[in-house]
Amino acid sequence: MKWLKDAILSKRSDNAFRGTMVGDPKIRLHEIGIPVDLASNLLVSEHVNSYNFDSINSKCNCYLLANEKLVIKRSGKTIIVRKPNQLVIGDTVHRLLQDGDLILINRPPSIHQHSVIGLSAKLLPVQSVLSINPLCCAPLAGDFDGDCLHGYVPQSIQSRVELEELVSLSHQLLNAQDGRSLVSLTHDSLAAAYLLTSSEVLLKKTEVQQFQMLLCHPLSPTPGPAIMKSIHSHGPLWTGKQLFSMLLPSDMSFSIEPKVHIIDGEVLACPSESFWLQNSISGLFSVMFKQYGDKALELLSSAQDVLCEFLTMRGLSVSLSDIYLFPDHDSRRKLADGVNLALDDAEEAFRIKQILLSPDSISILKCYDDCADLSQSYEQSNFIQSNLPIIKSSIMAFKSVFSDLQKMVQQHTAKNNSMMMMTNAGSKGSMLKFVQQTACVGLQLPASRFPFRIPSELSCASWNRHKSEGTGECLGGQNLYAVIRNSFAGGLNPLECLLHSISGRANFFSENADVPGTLTRKLMYHLRDLYVAYDGTVRSSYGQQIMQFTYDTAEDMCSDRNVEGELGAPVGSWAACSISEAAYGALDHPVNSLEESPLMNLQDVLKCQKGGTSMDHVGLLFLSKNLKKYRYGLEYASLEVKDHLEPVNFSDLVDTVMILYGGCGIESTKGSPWITHFHLSQEMMTKKRLGLTLVVEELTEQYNAKRDKLNFPKVYISKGVKMKIQYMPC
Repeated sequence: MKWLKDAILSKRSDNAFRGTMVGDPKIRLHEIGIPVDLASNLLVSEHVNSYNFDSINSKCNCYLLANEKLVIKRSGKTIIVRKPNQLVIGDTVHRLLQDGDLILINRPPSIHQHSVIGLSAKLLPVQSVLSINPLCCAPLAGDFDGDCLHGYVPQSIQSRVELEELVSLSHQLLNAQDGRSLVSLTHDSLAAAYLLTSSEVLLKKTEVQQFQMLLCHPLSPTPGPAIMKSIHSHGPLWTGKQLFSMLLPSDMSFSIEPKVHIIDGEVLACPSESFWLQNSISGLFSVMFKQYGDKALELLSSAQDVLCEFLTMRGLSVSLSDIYLFPDHDSRRKLADGVNLALDDAEEAFRIKQILLSPDSISILKCYDDCADLSQSYEQSNFIQSNLPIIKSSIMAFKSVFSDLQKMVQQHTAKNNSMMMMTNAGSKGSMLKFVQQTACVGLQLPASRFPFRIPSELSCASWNRHKSEGTGECLGGQNLYAVIRNSFAGGLNPLECLLHSISGRANFFSENADVPGTLTRKLMYHLRDLYVAYDGTVRSSYGQQIMQFTYDTAEDMCSDRNVEGELGAPVGSWAACSISEAAYGALDHPVNSLEESPLMNLQDVLKCQKGGTSMDHVGLLFLSKNLKKYRYGLEYASLEVKDHLEPVNFSDLVDTVMILYGGCGIESTKGSPWITHFHLSQEMMTKKRLGLTLVVEELTEQYNAKRDKLNFPKVYISKGVKMKIQYMPC
């Protein structure tokens, strides 16, 4: 694609174009809207034969009425035609782009195999923009905020055939990487489907007939009404589920136990959630594409028309009432008090987690009760800088409590809240973003650390007092996180806005924006020659070296695996594209020292460099050739090495833990009368090839090594039918 951009698109050409894409739900899924003025500058070469002579001749005559000359090729020579009816069979004519011509479309960067699509041209009376159906945004990984599309007009019959048979939308309905449908309901149409299938939707006969005209089979009979008479209506009523059933094939059956049941195209039961409508391997439209192929594409197009019409008639808009949650001040004040209590619990969980994981921090945090500024207690030592793993665990404890806050906000939100409807439908937003707008912004983690100490109260007055007390020292302090208690709806003060800008904006892109592109180029360079040979092995194109004896796919795709379709497939390029897509998607996740960064983890795994920070290392152990003398000698030796190197946690072996009273006889030995019993799993012990004696010896050795350092009491461990641990104070 880079060569196409540099060699063709960057130069003046009548066969390529570039433009900003906009959405148009009235365009079919397989079409792209081309401005008429742009189409007048795009030429398509077409060979004249006995089948198309009449149509091409009439088009050329019309072209000569508005233009002075027409350039054709005859017997390898360029000829200028100035009069009508001068064409002969065998000529090659460069005609203007027209409706139905195939165009190769991509949105840079093309990071996976489905980001290059062949769409059919549709000339529109618009200017300077390219129109596509909003459902096609997913494979192109684009949106309508200024993204550009590149288009290439094929000039030969061979290229047009390849475009139609290989990359047209009808020939790549399913994603080869995960089996999901390439196009599905999204944004407005997904929200409309979620609202339509709810139990509150009732439609009149005129409304049902209005929607029925938009179906791909408008002459199909209307189902019987669900309600014949009602005190609130003068006529029969149809449910939203009945209208949604009209969008499905009449012979389709689909079920997800125990909530979703569709039999013979009729929705019998569906939940209030929208998971079955979203794009997933087991989703409704993925199953529809697998069962009906091209027909499902037309069904999806008509479904989008009906759903958009339903949303237009119903209405869905967001106002300030959706953000403030409550109309009265007292209710909002109670919610704010609950939010502050939840944040206090989250910060308390943060502090308790630190104490549990590091007993040495108790002396540091003792001053917390007498200190108004928590950051001052941290400033007494180098605790934060030297205990990053503990801080990470504490951050997870904070987030765990913060999730309860999200549930509380969700419970206080009305059912008719437009923002919550879109969040529940999965069409837009998330619960975290909704809480940040309505309740509190929450935890802020910078890319490295804040360049100054942060007071416990995030206000301008507290900052001025903090700065005057610390003088020059405050600028030299450091802090790794901040908690903003205000929401976007309530407004942020200057200090909170600064902290949010540092943590929220500096985390994204910056110096890591080039990481996905670098990984893509290197992976594609090394993997582009790998393919599935016709004997089922994975080989290289040059040399035919065997890389894998069989091409493995995901376990959840094995049932739908088409082995014949994999033969000859460029699986190396597929793998590079799959990793590249994940790398580009990881750009949306923050990069800081206290959170796991998918992008940095991916780079550490794939990028080999001297002195890297990755903790994952690979060592190759070569077994002795003498083991071949014994039957399965290499296999048994590999298992022995694996058992020796693989760590085993005691918690993995324990089935049950009980604390029982041992009787008064133990008190005479100055031991505790309470005995802890650990019941070990016989299956796990056999699988790990361990014995009770070895377990007791390891536990005793490990405990004695830590006992003196941590000042723990003496422990006696015995084995038998049940393992017992008895605590004996020194």
